[in-house]
Amino acid sequence: MAYATQSDLVPLRMTVKDLTELTDDDNSGQINAAIVTAALEEASGRVESYCRMRYVTPLQQSDDVKALTLDIAVYLLFSRRRETVIGETVQQRFDQAIAFLKDIAAAKASLDQPSTALQPQTSLGGPTISEKDRKLPFREEHIQGYV
Repeated sequence: MAYATQSDLVPLRMTVKDLTELTDDDNSGQINAAIVTAALEEASGRVESYCRMRYVTPLQQSDDVKALTLDIAVYLLFSRRRETVIGETVQQRFDQAIAFLKDIAAAKASLDQPSTALQPQTSLGGPTISEKDRKLPFREEHIQGYV
């Protein structure tokens, strides 16, 4: 699931002309929606990869998540054209997005998302230890002081 769409990309990060030039592989003069969708999905995957240890995924829609996705997707679209020079603004936005995502993963920054709650294991879900097993001589509580 992509966190941004082509209709977000064009007015927020690029022009129709730029998007057409970056995706029109067969010179039809049209934006190749499949390429745009693939870039947005890859960018969304990168966002999730940094966030999944701290947040419930898929992430909820938010302006921050959309902005990160768009900045990464624009970079991916430019980088697929080897002869196209990636502009300084595009590179800076990408670098800032990745740096922010690294800060999220390191718990130095946060998003407006529900956090991943570690669920304590209930007695019904865990292994059962019989009374006989509790008395085994090599259980941790029986060897304290020997190791």
